[in-house]
Amino acid sequence: MSATSSRPCPTPVDTDLPISEDCIKPHAVTEEGCCQPAVSIEQDLAKNMSSTLEQILDVLRGSTIVEERGKDVNSKFWATYKKISSEHDDDFLARANDDMGIILTFAGLFSAVNSTFIIGMQPNPGDTTNALLLHLIQIIADGPNAVDDISNLSSSTDYSSSTVWIQTLAYASLSFSILAAFGAVLAKQWLNSYKAARGRGSLEERGMQRQIKLDGLEYFHLPTILQAFFVLLQISLLLFGLSLSANLWTQQTTISSVIICTTAFGILLYGVTIHVSLWRPDSPFQTPGSKIAGTICRLFLPVRSTMVPNIFTKSSAIRWILETSTNPEVIEAAAAMVPLVQWSPKLDASAAYARLRDNFMACHDSEELYVKYAMAMAHLCSQAVKINPELLGKGFYIVEFGQARNHLIRNSFMAGRLAYHQLESTEPKAARRKHKADARTALRTMAVHGKSNHLSLPDDETLIWDGDLQWWHSDGLMPDYEEFDWLVDYLESYVPARPTNTAEDEIEGDALLALSAMHGLGSSAKRPSYIRVLVRCMGPTRPPRVRHAALRAISDARGELASIINDSVSQGVDATLLDELSRALLTTVRPNHDQAIHHSGPDAFFHKARDGCYFRLIFALAKNDEWHQCLTRDGHLERCISLVDQVLESRSCALTCYLIGIFMRIDPSVKGFPFSPAPERWRTLISATWAFARSFMEPRDYAETLPALVTATRQNLRGSDDGVPSAEVVYLADRVHRVLVELQDRQATLANGQEDALVDAALSSVQGLHDDLRRMTE
Repeated sequence: MSATSSRPCPTPVDTDLPISEDCIKPHAVTEEGCCQPAVSIEQDLAKNMSSTLEQILDVLRGSTIVEERGKDVNSKFWATYKKISSEHDDDFLARANDDMGIILTFAGLFSAVNSTFIIGMQPNPGDTTNALLLHLIQIIADGPNAVDDISNLSSSTDYSSSTVWIQTLAYASLSFSILAAFGAVLAKQWLNSYKAARGRGSLEERGMQRQIKLDGLEYFHLPTILQAFFVLLQISLLLFGLSLSANLWTQQTTISSVIICTTAFGILLYGVTIHVSLWRPDSPFQTPGSKIAGTICRLFLPVRSTMVPNIFTKSSAIRWILETSTNPEVIEAAAAMVPLVQWSPKLDASAAYARLRDNFMACHDSEELYVKYAMAMAHLCSQAVKINPELLGKGFYIVEFGQARNHLIRNSFMAGRLAYHQLESTEPKAARRKHKADARTALRTMAVHGKSNHLSLPDDETLIWDGDLQWWHSDGLMPDYEEFDWLVDYLESYVPARPTNTAEDEIEGDALLALSAMHGLGSSAKRPSYIRVLVRCMGPTRPPRVRHAALRAISDARGELASIINDSVSQGVDATLLDELSRALLTTVRPNHDQAIHHSGPDAFFHKARDGCYFRLIFALAKNDEWHQCLTRDGHLERCISLVDQVLESRSCALTCYLIGIFMRIDPSVKGFPFSPAPERWRTLISATWAFARSFMEPRDYAETLPALVTATRQNLRGSDDGVPSAEVVYLADRVHRVLVELQDRQATLANGQEDALVDAALSSVQGLHDDLRRMTE
């Protein structure tokens, strides 16, 4: 066979794709004898395949398959939301439709029975006919005078009062039954409207539209209204029972009045639902009548729409998921979304927080999970939503909480710093507002973790006095002062000297609490700026939370502050600035000079937590000679003296010990204290201070105050002139002996030279007092 011999024609292709007319026309044969239809069919197939592929791509563009299989947090959440919401809605709609079907069936049967009963109560016309026939027979038999005048003979069709009231109750029963059936018909239309809310669009858009409908359903209490139709049937049954035993009532017009009232109520109900559905398109009261009325209204009036998703729609969907589902995978998806949305302060998130807490406590074996749940709980608290205080107060007494706490404080700090740097380098106002809001959220989240064993609301006053926001890097190292510089710059540059709204006050307070984690005055470059910020925040016009947070921050830096005055110039701190700080400290605890002693609240004349923080600071500063002059000149010593009676009444051993230390440091040679407490109460408090002060004071402060406490004890004993009962001296000797043993044990374990000297001085003074007391008791 030669190379030019004719090839067989291709086998016809069987395909469902359309073939053009050219394909079925006769084709010429080439010189080689080959048929031409093969080439035409291949070209047409290519065209048709290209067209089909374009149609497939168009379908895929509108498909949500990829969305539903998305791996990012947002897609995963909305896919989970769709699954859970579909299950919930199918269950709700099935139950509600079954209920309405029961109402319709029962109302129909009961109405038939009620109608039969009403018909049976109608007067019988035969009764009048029988009476007339009887009179006629009597006249025929006995003559016309045999019967009385029959003109007054009443017709049997007249209604007696008893009949009227019996039928009134019966007709009212029938009306309520019909009204229940009418409501059930409307309810089925409302349920169909809710079912149609699933709509079209992306997975997220459909989910948000569904959530809007669900919020409207809950807002207008549709489930309660559906149950009210059952109540109508119960009322109908009650009236039907009363009608069976009713006595004579008034005239027949009452029947029509009851029917009119119930009919008017039904018309009014229908009219109100139409009005509501027009005013609030997110309401569940959608009926064909409301759609027609809405179409007419839109022709003439702009209708207010509430179907546009607001900023809290996503948070409402997340809250609903957390309250509804118990599936751990679903809760995990919702928890991942919690920190990504804004939450309404009006929202009660107690149930959502409880669900997150339960899952956090159950995920000990997964660091990723407990960090995720901890972030979600912290974000809820930082958004100031409503959470049950008892639920917030429950502690997390597990190791994982401490690990997650440090992780989240550090991450929030880093997120705030990143937002601040972005704020510094951004020009557009919208972007700057966003970065400023991000920095605020990060600081709020840090404050939430202030307690070591449970979360708190960021504005909780106890966070100022008992909170601790110290954190460390993943390598275990504490952050440097320079890492806190951005907070000082933030307060100095972006918080006005006179904030005009609550949000700016909150930012100040949160930033100061974050700065207290330094336990110092910051880097040398920012130290003057930091002190100026503290002085500004302690002004008398500032809110108590801001002033007290500044007091806490400077109190935590009392060690550096006590030593800085000796070398203030070299450290860039002007002496005038320290004088301003000294005066501001007094303003913090006494914003108004004419405060009433019995004033309550955070600015009370005596506030145990606030004044305890103040005493610790003054005690640390009092060991510096130059600070003595400032404290005396600016009224701090006078302030301490004025609080003696309140401290004694509070029976606080720690505050008593600090007060004794302050007075003894300012004037170590004092022979008596600048106050005159009752001797018996004073002796009792000194004994209690020996017993319990070490439990409420920091170890270093306790060691520093012991020499002053020894001096106060000696002066008290000498001034008693054998008036102290021997039993009290024995008790005091026992307390002092225990403190002596503890100091000896501590001395044996310490390796720091400065600490050793401090403990040695305390041990020497306590040893001398112990020896004296032992001689007195022998």
